[in-house]
Parts: sequence; structure tokens; C-alpha cells
Amino acid sequence: MKQALLLLFVLMFAVLSLSMTGYALNEEGQYIHLTQMNIRFEGTDAEVTFHYDLDMFSRVYVFLLGSYNLQPTIENVLFDFEHVEVREIGRNHAVVHVTNISRQNSEYYLHDSRALGARVDMLTLQYPDGSSRNVPGATATPYTFYGG
Repeated sequence: MKQALLLLFVLMFAVLSLSMTGYALNEEGQYIHLTQMNIRFEGTDAEVTFHYDLDMFSRVYVFLLGSYNLQPTIENVLFDFEHVEVREIGRNHAVVHVTNISRQNSEYYLHDSRALGARVDMLTLQYPDGSSRNVPGATATPYTFYGG
């Protein structure tokens, strides 16, 4: 009986591990739903904060084995960015530092549009001067410029 329970646990772990490492997130049947993404520009870099909901199996998986297994998924959302460093991952949020997200041109910074690996319900761009811009249903970051 103990061996059967152990085998069941190992099989469940293997299936969940494979499902958590998928490269792309699809709209149908995804295990993570990105509700909010905040990009706070800091010169040419930015701090990106994600807020998300997980399906029931993923919540159990994260509860048992930790949220670090979500790192590939978070990185894949930002696949179009060159330098991404995941700094914190929780059960419903992640904080990522992105370097060279923009380029400096005189006293302004220019950010070129970049594709996202998943749809985000609400993308919020926060500029150094304190202003912000919301983009509902984002699948890419918009072209934008801001002052330093």
C-alpha cells in the first residue's frame, strides 16, 4: 500500500513538473492567468511586477514544492527582452529586473514595443515622473518615451 501511494505521488509530481515547464502559455487551458503586470521604468532599466492566479493543481504544486518552478514561465512571458533577472517569486506575484529595456536619447528614454509570451489583463507603465499609463488586454508592451 505504501509503495502504491509513493508511486502515485511520483507520477503526480512528474506530470505536474512537465506541465509547469511549458515554453508558451496558451489562452486555452493555461495554468497561470496574468491579471496585472506593472513596469516601473528606472532610466534604461525597469522593475516588472506580475500578479497572477494559478489553477488548483498549480496552487497545490507550488504549496508542496515551492514557487521557484514558476521561474521558467515568468521568464517566458518576457522572452522578447534580453536581460531578465527574476528577483522574487511568490504564490501570486513575481518581481523581475529587466536591464536595457529602453535606450537613452538625449534627456529622454525610448522604449520599443516588445511582444509578451502571454496575454496580460492589465499592463501598467509607471514613469519616473510618477505618471502612469494602463493598457488593457496587452500582448505586447507599447512604444513609449519618458524623461529621466
